[in-house]
Amino acid sequence: MRLKSIAGLVLLSGLSACSTTQKPQENINTTTNIIAPAEPEVLSAQQLYSQALELKGDQQRFKLVAAQKQALAEQDWQTLQDVSDTLLKKHPRWHTQALLVRAYAQIKLGNPNNALRESASVQAQLSTPEHFYWHQLVQGATYAYMRLNNQAVPFLLRASESADRYGIDDAEVNPLLWQSLQGLTTEQLQGFNNGSSIQQGWIQLALIKQLYLGQPVELHSASNNWQRRNPDHPARFALDEKVAQLMQVEPYKVANLGVFLPLSGGNRTLGEAVKNGVIAALDKHKFNDVYFIDANLSNEEIQAAISANSIDFAIGPLLKDNINRFEQQALLEGIPSIYLNRSDYLRQSSQHFYFALAPEHELDQALQHFMAQGFKKPLILASNDRSGTRLSEYFSTQWLRYNEQAPLVGLFDDNKAMEQVISDILEVGQSEARIELIESLFKQKVESETRSRRDIDVIYLLADATQTRLLKPYLDVNVSTFVDRIPLYASSKSHSTQIDSSDKRDLNGLYFTELPWMLPTTGVNNMTNRQLKETVQGLWPNQADIEQRLFAMGYDAITVIPELRQLSMLPGKSLPGLTGQLSVNNEGEVVRHLAWAHYQSRQIAPVNLEHISPTPLLRQELKQDPEQQPQEESSDVLATEGMAQH
Repeated sequence: MRLKSIAGLVLLSGLSACSTTQKPQENINTTTNIIAPAEPEVLSAQQLYSQALELKGDQQRFKLVAAQKQALAEQDWQTLQDVSDTLLKKHPRWHTQALLVRAYAQIKLGNPNNALRESASVQAQLSTPEHFYWHQLVQGATYAYMRLNNQAVPFLLRASESADRYGIDDAEVNPLLWQSLQGLTTEQLQGFNNGSSIQQGWIQLALIKQLYLGQPVELHSASNNWQRRNPDHPARFALDEKVAQLMQVEPYKVANLGVFLPLSGGNRTLGEAVKNGVIAALDKHKFNDVYFIDANLSNEEIQAAISANSIDFAIGPLLKDNINRFEQQALLEGIPSIYLNRSDYLRQSSQHFYFALAPEHELDQALQHFMAQGFKKPLILASNDRSGTRLSEYFSTQWLRYNEQAPLVGLFDDNKAMEQVISDILEVGQSEARIELIESLFKQKVESETRSRRDIDVIYLLADATQTRLLKPYLDVNVSTFVDRIPLYASSKSHSTQIDSSDKRDLNGLYFTELPWMLPTTGVNNMTNRQLKETVQGLWPNQADIEQRLFAMGYDAITVIPELRQLSMLPGKSLPGLTGQLSVNNEGEVVRHLAWAHYQSRQIAPVNLEHISPTPLLRQELKQDPEQQPQEESSDVLATEGMAQH
């Protein structure tokens, strides 16, 4: 049967080959012979720009506008700037729009100050919805570039609303707005949860992400509810592109935790303090096994311990030298880790984080409070050593980002030099010299009181606890009674639980930042932590300040693990810890917002102080009368006139 079938096929094929009744081309499958029309060539922004330069008049303008759109799509910022320059030179009628687009290119090319100047120069010339959209986009993008998300969001929200209302391409604003919203805290987001339905939709979606990130079921349900309420909202792209990824963001699942600390040598006491904090936190956070490994071991011994114990998450090292060694030798490569200090090297992995008790966090916090209070001329008093010089320079640099005048800085070499430094800076010596001159003229004693300079409006101490207790009386004596009392602030360096137990003299009125853990029991944020503190004080009643701080650090290093992925994706998200309110920035650094406290009637009391995200100096200079600031509502009036021009 099989042979017959094959024979039949051969016969049919032979007949077909011998046939001459049909033309050969008619046997060709016509569906494969159709030639598709050639797709039009898509020209690059640079090609469109080159063509435009060969044209004149409206033809050139149309081609230049097309080149602008293509440059935006390609993110070719240099070409976008060049095209806009040509529009400005050859088509002055379109000056406002071209200049605003060029300002946007300036931001992308790393010149945000130029962008602010240019957008401010045409603020009074906004006559179309497109003008208003681009003006708000440039302002918001500039703040976003400076990582001032709280100031960027209002501008970007207005740009998004304008794009939605007038059908303007929103490809530039919406992703940037979504990114900026991720940098806001829950409290900041709540502050924007009002206004138009567009604004509220953005804020509510950002809040959903913050609240339910790492909880796939709840996130999916809340996202679906949001989508039903906002079917045509411009933030839909965030659902389409991000939610599927976000639902996969789960906390690190740690089986075998490795804790690398100095458990031998001169820093063993520090390592033991962190170890105690880690052990205390294990009551709330369970792992299969926890291995405490001496970070001072050789590289080979470290690698052997990691392999033998199947370490899948690491805490430590604590000492900076060990962190540098671990990173140089890639000892924790592929292992999610929380280093307990800063590194001298660039971050090598998105799974590596840095948790340091960095004093810079406190200086940033103090600056934000000083700006909120409207202080203009701070005086920084610090010890003339490596730490004091570094921190005073850091504060001065940050201050000059937002203020024209640099703060005054007084550095003292030792305790004996304190009074002279204060007298010189406050110009008390000049007042005393004037009094002596008057007495010499009248040949008799005159009733007098020295006067200090009057422009200093806040004093910030970067001194240890002993130095602070010497500085405070000198300041009280040398500040003139003819001026209002100058507010006095200090960092946590000025506070010592050991010294406070026996000496709080003359500190009334002093404000300082501190780890919540280091404040009196009434300042500890919840009953569980209060009980923990009482237990720790019972076990180690004479623990040194540094050991108490490191205990809190070890405890928080464990506490933050379940939230680490979520915190790293949402810079505005935070959680309370013993060392402060904890968040993670874009560089993988765990940032602490410390508690404020002040001395009152020889007691320490917690206090809430106001903070703001300060406005860069250039923006302050360009700020105009609020009545001249264009508002989104005015776009309706501008639209009819502007559309006619286009």
